Amino acid sequence: MGPPSSIWKTFEVYLFGVVNTYKIMTIKIDPKNMPALADRKLYLDYLSGTGNAAKYFTHGPLDFPAAFEGRKHHPYPRQELARILGDYNAQLGSGSRAMENARALADPATFCVIGGQQAGFLGGPVYVAYKIITTIRLAEHLQSTLGKRVIPIFWLASEDHDFDEINHAYFFKPDGEVGEVKFGWDGAGQPIERMPITENIQRAYEDYFQKLSPAGPNLPEIKTLFAPQPEKNYSHWLARFWARLFADSGLVIVEPRLLRPLAADFFQSVLRGRGEIGRRLGQVAGQLAEDGYAPALDADRAGRLYTFGEAGRRVRVEAGGNRARGGNGHPPAGDLSPQQLSTDVALRPLLADSLLPIIASVLGPGETSYHAMLKPLYEFFNLPQPLYYPRQTYSVVSEREAGRMAKYQTSPASILSGEFDSEAIFNELIPEAEAGERFKTARKELEEAFAPLRPYVEEIDPNLGKAWKYGLSNALRGIENLEEGARKARLSQLGFSRGELRQLRNTLLPRDRPQERVLPLPHFLNRYGMGFLDAISSTGAMDDFSHHVITLETTYDKR
Repeated sequence: MGPPSSIWKTFEVYLFGVVNTYKIMTIKIDPKNMPALADRKLYLDYLSGTGNAAKYFTHGPLDFPAAFEGRKHHPYPRQELARILGDYNAQLGSGSRAMENARALADPATFCVIGGQQAGFLGGPVYVAYKIITTIRLAEHLQSTLGKRVIPIFWLASEDHDFDEINHAYFFKPDGEVGEVKFGWDGAGQPIERMPITENIQRAYEDYFQKLSPAGPNLPEIKTLFAPQPEKNYSHWLARFWARLFADSGLVIVEPRLLRPLAADFFQSVLRGRGEIGRRLGQVAGQLAEDGYAPALDADRAGRLYTFGEAGRRVRVEAGGNRARGGNGHPPAGDLSPQQLSTDVALRPLLADSLLPIIASVLGPGETSYHAMLKPLYEFFNLPQPLYYPRQTYSVVSEREAGRMAKYQTSPASILSGEFDSEAIFNELIPEAEAGERFKTARKELEEAFAPLRPYVEEIDPNLGKAWKYGLSNALRGIENLEEGARKARLSQLGFSRGELRQLRNTLLPRDRPQERVLPLPHFLNRYGMGFLDAISSTGAMDDFSHHVITLETTYDKR
């Protein structure tokens, strides 16, 4: 963990008639020192270049020139991509830079960086925004260093069907505990791309923004930015606000349904190679286990194509051209068009790489683990494996929160590094001479006063020995309760409370998880204003995979 910077960076953002002035101070934590990543051994080894993680990837996380060389000669359906993504991003109301980037895909000299995520309510946890920011920054970096046009693409995984992972958002209650807003859908189990904007979604949206507290000066504009469009479907709603939030960056949005018509050859290769795909996944799973890494995919189940049955549920597709269904009820591939097919988590990256000129993919810790199983599949499909670039990670606190943590003799870095011990903190806040010695003496004197009574009462009646123990225990418990009451009163006089300390911890680890994996982007935009994304974008070098802890102070000036 590096020392705190002694210099605050300052910048201004003018939006909605309000000048937001930001002061930023950043410290860094080695990911290996974060308990939240303790079970991500392969990811940590990949970041640091240690262990055997490197052999499961074609390129290291900074091996950009080699990744470009492997990618530049592969054929892509460029004209169709430019047309499809241009039309779709125009429907989203994307900015002019995004439209130029979509059209540029027709040029063989254009390449891309991609990051993808599920279609979470209100965008999902804020790390989705961090992934997009990393994708944009990496595309800019590669364009500068490689001398080629490199565009950022966000893959909105709307073909996903796991409704329970995307139907909620978290917020802080007035007492500092974490609340949840969620919605239901009668079509749960179908792909999210089929979900309309329902009354349940509208209610959840209204409920969430009503519970954001305290309201920041840009809250009405933020709420409008995230407002659902009843005439559109759910995934279009999410794609539209991502496009608007990053309008100036040239971000191009894609949904898998747009590309399926171009993937007929890939789908046929999958069906023909089903046995070999399973064999290769099983082999790499065994190698990972030998190297001390947990395989992230089940080799017997992964590497499959799916379609959706009459009820909209996922159904596995079997190879074969006849129209008769087998005894297992799985439809043969000959019955289906590419538009009716869907990839699983193992094949999704290969589908993207077969169609898009991807130099690098931006991945989180969990994604890195399952991508480690895919190198043999890239070789089987004769596809160049892209470079995998770790998503940059952040925790954000206000200057006031950081100041309060310091008064409790702790810090954001200590909390995130697992050094936080609330009991030890409170013991330090009240000197032992004041709080402990007096009660320690009282307990000793009480035990000394009780001691002569034991032989006396047991001589009268041996059974009274139990009553003696019970009396001593009650008396000691009374001193303990008195001590705790005195401690609480003294802490209150000094301006401290256990409730506040828990609230401060919750700002960084809500639900005992890093804030970036729990709280959605609107929470941060409300607290820190619309320049929050600029603050994040300005933090961290491209070759630095530390976890960045940002202390952010915002002031507002209406003009």
